[in-house]
Amino acid sequence: MHVACVQPKIFPTREECYLQLEALIKELLEEHQKPDIICLPERWVPLNLDIEKNFQLERGPDYLFIKELAKKYKINILSGAIWEKRIEKQDEKNYITCYFFDSKGEEIGRQDKIHLYTYELKYFQPGKELKIFKFKNYSFAILICFDMAFYETPRLAAENGADLLISPTQIREEGLYNWNIYLQARALENRIPVMACNTVGTIKLQNIRKFLGKSKIISFENGAITPSKLIIKEGPPNSGYIYDNIDLIFPRKLRKYRLKEKIDEKNIKILKLS
Repeated sequence: MHVACVQPKIFPTREECYLQLEALIKELLEEHQKPDIICLPERWVPLNLDIEKNFQLERGPDYLFIKELAKKYKINILSGAIWEKRIEKQDEKNYITCYFFDSKGEEIGRQDKIHLYTYELKYFQPGKELKIFKFKNYSFAILICFDMAFYETPRLAAENGADLLISPTQIREEGLYNWNIYLQARALENRIPVMACNTVGTIKLQNIRKFLGKSKIISFENGAITPSKLIIKEGPPNSGYIYDNIDLIFPRKLRKYRLKEKIDEKNIKILKLS
């Protein structure tokens, strides 16, 4: 599968962000065979210090812009994470959500962020469902940023048929070292390829937070079952993109063996020694 992470820089206005994102996608399509799937970062639009002003109504402007890009360039694309306000049972609730659009600009589905990070707990509802998206002869799961920091969500995706984990991400400079470990660990422990698209630019919250991109596409060498060997491609430390053609068939064999080796936690006794 041909995949790409597009990491535009965050500009002061949405209009500038929209223009740059489209320019990067045009460049990507001119330089490479059209990707089967394109992923955007968790955050690629400016952040207003008045948090309430960042929420868009369900299927608002960011949604419509990405939907139109998918239709215009005939690309399958993940929207990154949109801060969305929904009406549920006559009550407004906020979610961080990622939409998947096909090459006709049709919405295939969306995944809400399940694990909320620090300040997000104050403003958002956590997602309650992990969705497995069918795409051609493969399946994938969308794990938004912090969802990759816990073993449960990637493992559930792998156990339920996902061939690929796709992660729109917002990891600042200080967290890149840990993030690299998380991504490789999730790939290895589940024997599943991972693509993670990170933010570029600066965001001012309580302080200035710098984001350096360096998106990752992690796949496996086709060869020996053990030890499994990773192939890691990294994006630039600025606006741009990363592109790769990854094998999703061979890891199925790796995953079959790995998941068989799992021991049910109910069969492991815990002894606390004083």
